[in-house]
Formats: sequence, C-alpha cells, structure tokens
Amino acid sequence: MTRFSKLVPNSGDDECWYWLGAVNDRGYGVFRLGSRIVMAHRHMFEIEHGRPPAGMVLHSCGKKSCVNPRHLYEGTKPKPHDADASRIEQLDRATLPSASPPRGASGVNNPRAQLNEEQVRRICTLLDQGVSPRTIALDFGVDAKSIRNIDQAKTWGHLPEVALRADIPRRRRRRGWRRYGR
Repeated sequence: MTRFSKLVPNSGDDECWYWLGAVNDRGYGVFRLGSRIVMAHRHMFEIEHGRPPAGMVLHSCGKKSCVNPRHLYEGTKPKPHDADASRIEQLDRATLPSASPPRGASGVNNPRAQLNEEQVRRICTLLDQGVSPRTIALDFGVDAKSIRNIDQAKTWGHLPEVALRADIPRRRRRRGWRRYGR
C-alpha cells in the first residue's frame, strides 16, 4: 500500500491524479502487486470502494492514467477514443516529476568501476594514437568491450575527453573474407 501511495499524487479533488509509475502500451498505469501486474485505476477503485470492480472501471475525465477515485466509475462500455484528449494527457504527464531517482552512479562513484578518471584519459590518448582496444584492455586489466564503450562514449561520457569522442565519425573496419578478382 505504501509503494502504491507514493505513485499517486494527491493534487486536488477535481483535478486528475496522473499515475507516476509505469504505464502500459495502451496508456494505463500499472504496477506489480506480489506476482501479479495490476492496473492502477482498478486498484484505486478497489481501495476506495472496499471491493473489486464487477466489470470495467471507466474514467469520467477520459484520461487513462488518471487514478483520482472521484473520476472512476463502474461501467460496461467506454466512451469513444478522443485523440486530442490522449495528446493533452501525454503533455500533462510530461510535466510531472520522475517517480524514482536516476539510476546508477557515473565514473568512480559507481561501485563496479574498475578504472579511474586518469586511466580513462590515458586510454583516450592511446586510442587516438591508434592502439587497438584489445591491447589497451590487456594493459589495464579490463575487457576489450570496456575500452570500446569508452571509445564510443557509451561509458565515462561525463569526462570531456570521452564526450568529444562521441562526435568523431568513425570508419568501420571491414570484417570477414575479402574476395579479390570479382
């Protein structure tokens, strides 16, 4: 219940309460309750009325991710889809704060980091000199994929030396057998 309530903003009585958690591909809020995936608006209806809904739970406001219990009612047939209302709902949801903090720490703050900033700067210098990622990986005791991720600025992108590497166009090396004479 506490995890559910953290994802429900209590704005005003008449305002829409947009679900802050995950949203499925149809636009409805969802969350995990034990081993089941539950629709947020149906769970809110069950909390408010003390019983599971008999049929469909519909929205009087027409916004699928709204969980305000005053906007939810039982019914059998939803209103026709309104594309403008869906777009307005997307714009309203975009202004909401994120439900969870950003994941993962970058650089040396990541507990799984095997390199430090000085080593990454040295790796960038070696890559600029044309040393292969495999050779650099052996020197630094890491996997060659780690060096390629630095080269492509997938990791350590907060360092300016690495961030500049993302903008440099790369020539792809041909792989496989070359056939001559054709």
